Amino acid sequence: MSGPRSWRCLAALVALACMLCPTAAFAAPQAQLELWTISLQPLLTSYVQAMLGRYERIHPGLRVRWVDLQLEAFDQKLLAAIAGGVAPDVVNLNTEMTIRMAQAGALVDMDSAVPAAVRARYFPNIWASLRVDGRAYGIPWYVEPDVLAYSRTLFRRAGLDPAQPPATTDQYIQDAVTIKRRTGVYGFMPNVDTTRLLTLFQEEGLPVLSPDRRHAVFDSPAHVALLARYVDLFKRDMFPADTLRHGYLGATERYGAGQLAMLVTGPEFLLRVRADGPDVYRDTMVAPMPAGRGRVLDLPTMDVAVPLAGHHRREAVQLAQFVADDENQLGLCHIVVAFPSTRAAAADPYFTRAGTTPVDRSRAIAARELAMARDLTVVTPHSDELFRVFREAVEDAFFGRMPPQAALSWAAREWDKRL
Repeated sequence: MSGPRSWRCLAALVALACMLCPTAAFAAPQAQLELWTISLQPLLTSYVQAMLGRYERIHPGLRVRWVDLQLEAFDQKLLAAIAGGVAPDVVNLNTEMTIRMAQAGALVDMDSAVPAAVRARYFPNIWASLRVDGRAYGIPWYVEPDVLAYSRTLFRRAGLDPAQPPATTDQYIQDAVTIKRRTGVYGFMPNVDTTRLLTLFQEEGLPVLSPDRRHAVFDSPAHVALLARYVDLFKRDMFPADTLRHGYLGATERYGAGQLAMLVTGPEFLLRVRADGPDVYRDTMVAPMPAGRGRVLDLPTMDVAVPLAGHHRREAVQLAQFVADDENQLGLCHIVVAFPSTRAAAADPYFTRAGTTPVDRSRAIAARELAMARDLTVVTPHSDELFRVFREAVEDAFFGRMPPQAALSWAAREWDKRL
């Protein structure tokens, strides 16, 4: 994304565009809708074309033009389209984009536009991820839950029972320490790099912002104790230094090379393990993501939203519902390793049959996690600057430049100046 400056301009652009595109402007016969997506080509080209072909057959007076853009260019092109009075009718966004656009008054309220019976098809916790001030501004599309992959061989070498994987974060840490001490191999690479510690706080039931979202609250004794625990583990060499630099990709590479015992990952990353380390893949067992005290798991979510500045609002809401309905979500998940946000699709045998391979087992486990997961993305004004401050504070704590309390207190003060 290009940063908060573009989003600060959005409210003014939307106001102008909405004057040019009044609410009552509905589609005339043979109207053309425009759907924008993020990085779906070429893998999903045939799928999207077939889906839109079905939509056009159901709605013979409508045509849909599909535009697929890379994430890096998406927000700038969207802002330019809104400013030019040619906004797309339906857009594929992630949670951060959705919340920013909703805060700028740029999106249709889906709680009002979508019938209650349709809203009820979605997991309520996932639908709620797209709410701003009590209203939802997107329809959840596909999601990417994490699971725990682990090495049967390294568990046994450490004297642990592979049939008893850690179910809580406390046990996860204990097992990681045991594995490192008894085998010399790192047990885990925890999600403490860059801003992922903000997610970890929430999974442990610790808020990041005050209820009015005007103050940072991540410098409480409980937050400090959590950071201090991981700093202590780092100083004792219980996870590698590249955890703080390479995160997800570094952990996947280590695990695929047999140099990591446990990997918290989306099921799609197991495909990389299968390609890079087939012996490790065959030795892999899969379990649910260890749960923190907050009893919630992070769930990166993609959605479809309707810009207020579009020309065919009623038909656009209809198209958005179609794209993210049970049938189309299930079809997409058969092509890529993604998961549906609707309850009926998640209950399909494709997800409920455990299968025999690690990817098959991860699919069944991840589908069961959907009911307790939601997108924990922290969205604030000036987020680029705030996240830079937080990243610096965390790195200062891990590398001994500041104690955890001082690091988090400094970051919270800096956040409060900007919130």
